[in-house]
Amino acid sequence: MRNYDISLYNRYMQEANAYAASYGIDSSSMVNNSWDAFRHAYASGAMTMEIGAKIAQFFGYLNEIYYGDYKHKQSVDERNMDEWNNSVGRDIGKTSTSSDEIARRVYDALR
Repeated sequence: MRNYDISLYNRYMQEANAYAASYGIDSSSMVNNSWDAFRHAYASGAMTMEIGAKIAQFFGYLNEIYYGDYKHKQSVDERNMDEWNNSVGRDIGKTSTSSDEIARRVYDALR
């Protein structure tokens, strides 16, 4: 299961990074900025569309525990921001029919 988790994470992050770049979102810093918000929302939205909101919420939560809390010692404010962006992405993913639509709607929400 662990390899699946990592490959799924990598896939969504690669897609999110490609879409963010295509929309011209600043990538000079990948943490706590528009790029980071887009990645969180896109990945949560794409996972929601493909697998379901409950699973996307679970994986988003695990991501925050492992990468945010454990690996990077993120602050409570950072975690809240990431969880907010994940929630926005899940809401978008519930009614989207393609990755392109999710990316466009996440970008619109970000603006």
